Amino acid sequence: MTVAAPNIQRTTIVLAHLVLLSKIIGFGREMIIAYRFGTGIEYDTYLIAISIPVALYTLIGYAFTNLFIPAYAQAAVAEDRKAAFQSLAARFTVSVGAAAIGMLAIIAVAPHLLRLIAPGLPDDRLAEAVMIMRVSSVIILFAVMEAYFRSALNAEKQFLLPAAAPIAANIVMIAMIALFAGRLSTRAVLWGLVLGYLVQVVINFIPFRRLGVDTVSLRIRLEKRMGSFFSAAVIILLIESAWQLYALVDRYYASSMPAGIVSALGYSYLLIMIPVSILAYALSTVLFPYLSEAFARNDPARTAHLLERGITVSLLLAVPATIICWVYCEPLVTVFFRRGEFDRQSVAYTSVLLKYSAPGLAGQFLLWIMSRAFYAAGRNLMLLWLAAAAVAVKIGATAAMVGPFGFAGLAISSSLSYSVGGILAVAVAAIYIARIDGRALLIYVIKLGIAGVAAWGAAWGLTRFIPVDRGEFGASAMVLILGTAVTLLVFCALGYLVNIADMRTLPNLLTNKGRNHDLAG
Repeated sequence: MTVAAPNIQRTTIVLAHLVLLSKIIGFGREMIIAYRFGTGIEYDTYLIAISIPVALYTLIGYAFTNLFIPAYAQAAVAEDRKAAFQSLAARFTVSVGAAAIGMLAIIAVAPHLLRLIAPGLPDDRLAEAVMIMRVSSVIILFAVMEAYFRSALNAEKQFLLPAAAPIAANIVMIAMIALFAGRLSTRAVLWGLVLGYLVQVVINFIPFRRLGVDTVSLRIRLEKRMGSFFSAAVIILLIESAWQLYALVDRYYASSMPAGIVSALGYSYLLIMIPVSILAYALSTVLFPYLSEAFARNDPARTAHLLERGITVSLLLAVPATIICWVYCEPLVTVFFRRGEFDRQSVAYTSVLLKYSAPGLAGQFLLWIMSRAFYAAGRNLMLLWLAAAAVAVKIGATAAMVGPFGFAGLAISSSLSYSVGGILAVAVAAIYIARIDGRALLIYVIKLGIAGVAAWGAAWGLTRFIPVDRGEFGASAMVLILGTAVTLLVFCALGYLVNIADMRTLPNLLTNKGRNHDLAG
């Protein structure tokens, strides 16, 4: 049954624009940081110290969203909205208490944690790292609050203001760095992080109050549903922890490599996450409530259709993004970061890591979409096993590749594990979640491959005619702009010629004639 709902495609586009704006402002922040600190030991220390608090912030945010929205969809089908929110308020209260305990634990054992995750950290940087880790641990509390308010709004199909909150957070972070970096060094970045995340909590809380539901509840009963909620929470936290292990594994090895590799990993991650955090995030955020509703209504045809569209659109977006990040890795790094303390060596380190991270983009896109499908279907344990398999590939591949490939092996192992994880997720979903039309999907992938090879050839050919002087902004910007335009033009043209359905509808969408076309059918 097709859901009578606001147009998913238009909402996705608007949401993508808001996320894009946030990322642009966020990149302004990172460009200021790159100018001030480059890829030196000072910023390496900061990144290592915030690893665990930021990882916990991220996984708590995902966990709460993936717990609440499917539960809310089931309650909404039963027309029990108020009871669902009342029950969630009690769970939120318990979650805040658990987060406070976690924060205090990190404060107590910070020196030991740092020796565990970064054995190569110099002794003279340990005291600074301990202070940064202890201060940043407060964002764990903010994570539970922000995730609770945002999830409630998304469950009510209110996407735009929660998506706009990071814009304000980034502005606060930029202001702190611009005003105080000269006196406080990386501590200005630290306090910007803390205050920025607090601003996100406040912005999401304001519209949440308009929903007319409880924020907290002291009437906590140890009922079966409460136990089920936290059992599911543990599984989801384990799943999201698995994805956070990627950064910890990389920083573990990078802490013993030349100074600057940890920072270069962070900068390359920011660039590779542009298409993921804008396009895959927007698509998965909008599709998730509809997938949850389809499962709650026991509508397998609708579920399969949504899943197939999520897979095909993800691949359609990932292919040109992969080509651009691979072929134009050096111009990308130069344009965004080459200034101030970010020197030629910084460009070289970051470009290599970005280049070898690019092949994993399609896998990351698929994992974003497929993880939402597993959560919506209540297949959390299955997703946990998939995440464990992907992490096992990451750990094993990293251990095997850092020897022969050096720091590039960190990026190669990530690409390999994401690709394996994405393929496994689609295969398992086709068996246990929805009857995906495998033949149609294979034909779609072949057509994308033809268009992708042609676009890659055009992109590579352009770099032969327009050489780039490493570190020269003007030439890099020209190559990047022309290269992106040529890549997209060739990709779209070949996609149109080989009859990729989405390419056929693109002209109408661009001229707004497809206003009523619904991505989800």
